[in-house]
Amino acid sequence: METTQILGLLTGIAFGFALHRAGFSRCGIVMRGLAFRDFTMLKVMLTAISVGMVGAAALATFAPEYAHLKVKSLYVWGVLVGGLTFGVGMAVAGFCPGTALVGLGGRTRDGLLAVLGGLTGAFAFILAYPALEPVLIKPMDLGKLTLHEVLGVPYLAVALVVAAMLVGIIVWLNRLEAKASKS
Repeated sequence: METTQILGLLTGIAFGFALHRAGFSRCGIVMRGLAFRDFTMLKVMLTAISVGMVGAAALATFAPEYAHLKVKSLYVWGVLVGGLTFGVGMAVAGFCPGTALVGLGGRTRDGLLAVLGGLTGAFAFILAYPALEPVLIKPMDLGKLTLHEVLGVPYLAVALVVAAMLVGIIVWLNRLEAKASKS
């Protein structure tokens, strides 16, 4: 194993352990989030997106030789249908992919079933891809778009602004939760 693979594995184990200790190995946290009763999961995701986005932008800006960002084409119909399918699966399972793996690592039956369901869905997509490609992939293929290129603004600047907006949402959610707990 290469050093980067070992570091990735160790980072993943540490992150999974932290998520498990925070209670993300149980499907209830996602279910409460989808019912708008607990914003913990959303706040963790927004924080991870903010940190990852700024980190990736900083790396691409200051050390581009270490940044290996691969932009995928934007297939509008594929993203919409895939997102809807993913969201329904997440609601039914009570897990997102990361928390399903944490549940699996925590030896929960629900985590195992969610991972098996995700793998089954991925396999079904592979089999259906030739039929779906002319319907969902080819039409409305907008190519490899990035927000900073569309806006004509440096990547790091866009990442910082979007991260600040996401942090603003987290602050608002905290206030919303505080207000709800007082009632």
